Amino acid sequence: MAFSFLRTADEFIIAYSTSNYSVAASLFSIGHAVELYLKAANTRMTGDIDRAVNFGHRIKDLWEDCKKSDSLFMPNYELRNNVYNAPFLQQELDKILGKDDAIHFLKNQEFYIVAKHLADLKYLGAPLKSITGGYSIVFCSHNPYWIGFFRELRSYLNYPSSKEVDPIRMAAEGLSRSSDRQFLQDIIS
Repeated sequence: MAFSFLRTADEFIIAYSTSNYSVAASLFSIGHAVELYLKAANTRMTGDIDRAVNFGHRIKDLWEDCKKSDSLFMPNYELRNNVYNAPFLQQELDKILGKDDAIHFLKNQEFYIVAKHLADLKYLGAPLKSITGGYSIVFCSHNPYWIGFFRELRSYLNYPSSKEVDPIRMAAEGLSRSSDRQFLQDIIS
């Protein structure tokens, strides 16, 4: 039941790895993969797929529900409320966050961006519902942050099992551009 999200999530990870010239497509792809993996984890924890689906694109709420349901879930990652609630795409970090929170944001900024703005990411460049006024996004193609993030999630979910085909492995084997292939191989290694 929980694994019904994962094949599609892997397709979005693969899309992220190969769309590194499009900020909107890349961030939406990785954000949607995060959402689907978290829905799989939440379903596994609660046994209720409808509960997971009802979170919609609200990644932070889904994340917090997973953390509340299992204290051992993703111990190396966190979303801090004061950082999440800050207008981090619209102001200079040193003016809105303390030093520790600013450093934390910089290390985890794509996670914060997708958690807070996933529903808007496909509209980058246009006015966004979640932001009034101007904004800026720093983007890193093949961000190594996601390698550890998805490794930890896949390990937590024991996915894929030894009896399953791994879509990421299959895609990596067929990619010609070495940076795309390496990013995917790093997730599964």
